[in-house]
Parts: sequence; structure tokens; C-alpha cells
Amino acid sequence: MGDELFFTVVDEASFEEIPAPAAPAARCQTCDYWERLDGRREASESAAAHDLKRSRLMAGARVAGAYGMLAWRTDAAGDRVAVGWAQFGPLAAYPRALSIRERYPELPDSPAPWVVTCLQVVPGTAERETAGAALLGAVCAELDRRGITAVEAYPETAADPWLPSPGPAAVYESAGFERAASDDRYPVMRRELGGATEIGWADLLSASKPADEGEDWPLPLPKGRSEDDLFRLPEKPKRPNPFGDD
Repeated sequence: MGDELFFTVVDEASFEEIPAPAAPAARCQTCDYWERLDGRREASESAAAHDLKRSRLMAGARVAGAYGMLAWRTDAAGDRVAVGWAQFGPLAAYPRALSIRERYPELPDSPAPWVVTCLQVVPGTAERETAGAALLGAVCAELDRRGITAVEAYPETAADPWLPSPGPAAVYESAGFERAASDDRYPVMRRELGGATEIGWADLLSASKPADEGEDWPLPLPKGRSEDDLFRLPEKPKRPNPFGDD
């Protein structure tokens, strides 16, 4: 297998190539753990859950790009094989991330960061941590292109740091993130970006609202066409228990 990594923003076709995460029985194509405070990581056979997850990831695809990135290597036959996955997006899209962030009142409210909720590299991948840092670097470059000025992640402390979906805090540090706040379980890793602003924010805002409005999307993106809207923190979720039962 070739050692060189390359990266692509997820699309309708490559959605099926997202590799299985490290957590047993979890499946990224149906996971709604970050999108709902009562969400689950476990695999589902439901076609509706599969289609809903794909719709969520594609929410901003028409203007700036979808909310995920794949890392690839080529195998001995010359075929590309997905070895890594990162999910990201505006804070408003991930109620669990917002609830975790509320534990840290010292974090800046404006501009609201985008968040990396998931960082996974397939077990057995050569130089796994290095590959994860390279994937994060590619994600940050993509977000910088979209005009994002800050990105955060909330990795969990665990015996195997790859088992929680955000991946290891050490990999974020290798990718230029700094510990902005911390407790024993959920340190906040944050990286400031330049915000190159190739994408017009008013256009991005109008195209980013997911198709599944209503109860299945408890924190939709802010309404309106103001360029400032996407940089404000969304309203707080009303339900408690952001960490789930696991």
C-alpha cells in the first residue's frame, strides 16, 4: 500500500467509503451521536437513518463543501482505500458539542467556532497518529478556505484514545491545536485560522440549512442572510445530559 496520503471532502459517492470507527459496533453512516443529545453511535440497518446522515453531511455542499473529509492511500493494485475520516461543521449543527462547550465559560463566544466532532484513522494504518495529524491539517486548510476563523474539538480521555469519536488529544496538538480549556474528561482543543474567505458567507448561510428541518434537526443554522449570523453562538439546547449514557 502506498504511504502517501491524499484527502477529499466527502460527497454522495464517497459517503459509502467512510471507514468503520474504532468503537465496536459503531457506524459513521448512521451515527447521530453529535447531531442529537439523545443520539447513538451504534450501527443501524435503517435506510432512513442512513439517508438522514448523508443529508446532514451534504448540508453545505452546494456552496462551500460538505461537513466531512476522507484520507486515502492506494493499495498494491492501485485502488484508493479510505484510511481516515473527519467530521466537522458549524457549532449549530452539533448540539452535543455545544453542550460540552458550555462547561467552559472562559471560551470566546464570538466568532463561534466550527468544530471537529470525529477524527478516526483505521487501526493498523502505518504511522496512525501522523496520518491523523495530516488529516486534521487538511481539514483546517479547507475550513480556512471557507473563511472560518477558529476550529475546536473535544477529545475524551480514555485508555484507548482512538475509541471516542474525536480521537486523541495528542494528535490535535501535533496538528497545531492548543488546549484552550480543560477538565479531566473533555479538554478543549482550539486552533485559530486565518479565514481566507474564498466563500461568501451570505451564500454559504443560505445553502447550509439541512433538508431535515424540524424535530430531527434540533438546532438548525441561524435564519436570515446576514454574514454575521454564522459567527454567533446558537441558542442553547434545552435538554440535559450532553455526554449520553456511555
